[in-house]
Amino acid sequence: MNEREIIRKQKQDALDAQKTQKDRNVMGQFSTPYPLALDIMQYMRRILGTDDVSFIEPSIGMGVFYSAFTEAFAGGGRALGFEIDPHYFTPASEFWQGTKLEMRCSDFLAQKPDEQFDMLVANPPYVRHHHIDNETKVKLQNKVQHQTGIKISGLAGLYCYFMMLSSAWLKDGGLSCWLVPSEFMDVNYGETVKRYLMQNVQLLHIHRFKADDLQFTDALVSSCIVVFRNSKPNAEQAVNLSLGGSINNPETVRNIVAARLKAKDKWTNLFSEETQTSEPEATLGDFFTVKRGIATGDNDFFILDKDTIAQYEIPREFLRPILPSPRYIKGDRINSDNGLPAVEHQQFLFTCNLPESVLKERYPKVWEYVWQGYERGVQKGYICSRRTPWYSCEEREPAAIVVPYMGRSETSNRLFRFILNDSKAITTNVYLLLYPKPQYARCLKDEAVLTEVWQELNTIPTETLSRNGRFYGGGLRKMEPNELMRTPARGIASLLTPRRSYQHLSLFG
Repeated sequence: MNEREIIRKQKQDALDAQKTQKDRNVMGQFSTPYPLALDIMQYMRRILGTDDVSFIEPSIGMGVFYSAFTEAFAGGGRALGFEIDPHYFTPASEFWQGTKLEMRCSDFLAQKPDEQFDMLVANPPYVRHHHIDNETKVKLQNKVQHQTGIKISGLAGLYCYFMMLSSAWLKDGGLSCWLVPSEFMDVNYGETVKRYLMQNVQLLHIHRFKADDLQFTDALVSSCIVVFRNSKPNAEQAVNLSLGGSINNPETVRNIVAARLKAKDKWTNLFSEETQTSEPEATLGDFFTVKRGIATGDNDFFILDKDTIAQYEIPREFLRPILPSPRYIKGDRINSDNGLPAVEHQQFLFTCNLPESVLKERYPKVWEYVWQGYERGVQKGYICSRRTPWYSCEEREPAAIVVPYMGRSETSNRLFRFILNDSKAITTNVYLLLYPKPQYARCLKDEAVLTEVWQELNTIPTETLSRNGRFYGGGLRKMEPNELMRTPARGIASLLTPRRSYQHLSLFG
């Protein structure tokens, strides 16, 4: 690391320290570590084969990529950097004054290209969709559709717009490299990004860092590097898929013909030679409908212990037993205590359909508790503000089998364990709930059959479940309902299919 980079990094750290973690999360401001930036620039230098390169960066911050550019490209050529935040723009402009870098304090996504470059390298702002105001989101969606012909999902993060609107700044054949969250390869909103990479540009390389190999010390996000050329796609072009290590020295590399890429597929599965090439014979979705537990809108308000219930004299009709967080469930079976879960700290969901005027008159103590929620502003939350009354939660039937929807690989509890729930407790949305399809509901009321199915579910390898789920930084794994329903379940088929046939015959016997 040269002396200039040492000084730049000191200034970067000082500027970061002046912002709260929340502020940086909202704006997606997480600077790339210099060793990673240099590794990427060295890779780009190898691909381009020349030092005479012009460079653009759409979210330059304090200029870590430009610093790496001057190192890898023997001083580098003409460069342009955009930075929307004056907090970083002003000191960066002063720091890089007298170099070949021009800086503009403006929103890259709102600008029209006035020149084109040989190379773009970026770590775009990782701003989640709910931090993008609706007016801006609609404008960006329209701009993406006009420029690419693709209608991007409203759930896409800001980095997706950066990727899909960047090519206009590149020369024909120009090279583009993005350090972005790897989740786009698996999530639903990522389908539009994948279509862009397949249909609008020539995808060259995706390098995926392993989930426990965090590239940012201040952001838990699993990352990847996406490299593409600003040229027409070639279905016969080989795409490099590398995993682990660095992009210049990966642990594994797999080449796949571009024509094999499908936007609806989970691309993270393609990094392994063990990827299935055909649909499994049976999946969990053949036997179960999977739903998330309820979203209360504010667990601190809606989840009550017995002391709070007694203090505000909340009647049983306003209460539903609810399972505690998965970290408090030590085993894989929850016994019943007269319908309540036999756990150390029993909790209850508060929900009430009575209008405020009736609640005040009939249950003044309960109204006193609801008024506390008012004073805290619970009713203004996104979920609560869309309910009438706001303190009425959605109805949900107890499920006999539940699954924590996320976990970490280093925890003592097994990832995505299937828990047998003998109680009448419902769950919050930290669980997935398995409800049997109508043709299997009757046989699963048999306790012996249910137990057998539950035991078989827990034999599904963690690797199989993880393959259908999502990877995040720090070893975090998540599973959505549709992803769990796609999990292969041949063992369940052997248990339930014969019983379904028997049940159908018995109806007419």
